[in-house]
Amino acid sequence: MKVVFYGDKERKLLLEKELKRITEIIKRLDIKKAVLFGSCVKGDIGKNSDIDLLIIKDTEKRFLDRIDEIIRIIDPKVAVDILVYTPNEIEELLKVNSFIKEILKEGRVIHES
Repeated sequence: MKVVFYGDKERKLLLEKELKRITEIIKRLDIKKAVLFGSCVKGDIGKNSDIDLLIIKDTEKRFLDRIDEIIRIIDPKVAVDILVYTPNEIEELLKVNSFIKEILKEGRVIHES
């Protein structure tokens, strides 16, 4: 009997399809910038890979509320990790946070207004 493995190629196609759908939704939102990062950009997609997004938008909401809002709107069909920061927060984080610097340097902008 042949074993069917839901491997990298299938996962890549699923993530690409979902990213396209999410990108179309993001374009309609009041978002300054959306950056894809992680395995989807690096190309090392495995069976547990997800979609990692950094969203920059003006908001007064608390950090976790911002993430909840975006998740509710995009209604992801695969696992996603989303970070949502204001432009001012990004400016401050760039001074001290190498992770954010790396995302903005190595990530792929999927939307910018």
